[in-house]
Amino acid sequence: MLAGTAIALLVLTATHLLAQDSTAAQTSRWMVGASVGLLGDGREVAPELFTVGVHFTQLQRGRLGADISVGTIPRTLAEGVFVGAARLGAALPLTVAPGMLLLPTAGIILAGAASLGGAGGEYGYNAGGAAVFGTGPLAFRTGVTWNKLASFRSSYWLLEIGFVRIPTTTPID
Repeated sequence: MLAGTAIALLVLTATHLLAQDSTAAQTSRWMVGASVGLLGDGREVAPELFTVGVHFTQLQRGRLGADISVGTIPRTLAEGVFVGAARLGAALPLTVAPGMLLLPTAGIILAGAASLGGAGGEYGYNAGGAAVFGTGPLAFRTGVTWNKLASFRSSYWLLEIGFVRIPTTTPID
């Protein structure tokens, strides 16, 4: 757990230091959205474990920005267990065409579960990317993230689709 906390502090500190340039601070805006997702392992998909989440991405043209996502698996609530996860990392917004933005991202993941019987948590790392399509304040976002938790033998992926609100002062061009 200490290693996960150290990695989280390192990522957040690095993101903060990269944003210290006064011109970057003036152009920094947050893209906020919601998504649904599917979890999978290799070629196996687990539709019963669909996810819902919210994400926040700091848009800084040509610079790393913070990338935060928080989600849960609603199906587990029926079993009396709350499962949640947070991805904390950095993204580099890349405009590839008018109305299309790519967001390569990497960072750490913190996951946990709680029930009347107890609670537990895990940490790991992730890498992935998203594509955002749209020219107005509301855009379509899709992405895939590869996640590796410390005590899991294999990794898993999360495919997400949703919508984001883009600050009107930071259009995708």
